[in-house]
Amino acid sequence: MEDKASLLRLVVDEEGVLWPDLSAKLPSRGVYLCLQEKCLKAMSDKRLQSLKRDFSPQLPQWDMLQQRLFDMLSQRLQQLLNGMRRSSAIGRDAVMHQMWDKKKLLILFAADAGDALLRQVHDAVEKRGQGEMKSAMHATVMVLLMDAKALGLVLGREKVSVVAFSEGNPLAKLQQICVWQQRLAPMLANNKENKVTHG
Repeated sequence: MEDKASLLRLVVDEEGVLWPDLSAKLPSRGVYLCLQEKCLKAMSDKRLQSLKRDFSPQLPQWDMLQQRLFDMLSQRLQQLLNGMRRSSAIGRDAVMHQMWDKKKLLILFAADAGDALLRQVHDAVEKRGQGEMKSAMHATVMVLLMDAKALGLVLGREKVSVVAFSEGNPLAKLQQICVWQQRLAPMLANNKENKVTHG
């Protein structure tokens, strides 16, 4: 049993196509997909057969559903980042400054952020976590799948290598989408590799 907030709702349209319902508000009956790494690795068209008891899905479609889900997560991630850009701390200095507040932080790096920048911020997070505000300060650090140019475009800058967001309603959702996207990416790469190998 998983917490409903950690699951993704899927709906089946009239043609039997499975669609991710990120808002969990689309009409129609739905089923919930566990997006834990172990669940995703075990998922297959064979496992989707169980949906035939209550729905009329067209199978096979697990590969297409993964791609659809990844694309929707990418789009939602960009929307959230764009909507949160006014409350963002962009760039190394701004991120470091944010760390001195007591707020919970989500620090995101572009995929092509330099190792020196990653090290600097990680060291600062560790050092801050060992100080007298250990219980008050919590920072989650993640590396995005988008590069600095793409991240900059979403945030209204030329390039952005690191950005931080502090407490706020969409923060948990933003983090969850980043995690889900990162879990799906290797599976999609593997699918493409298998298609090339097996023609």
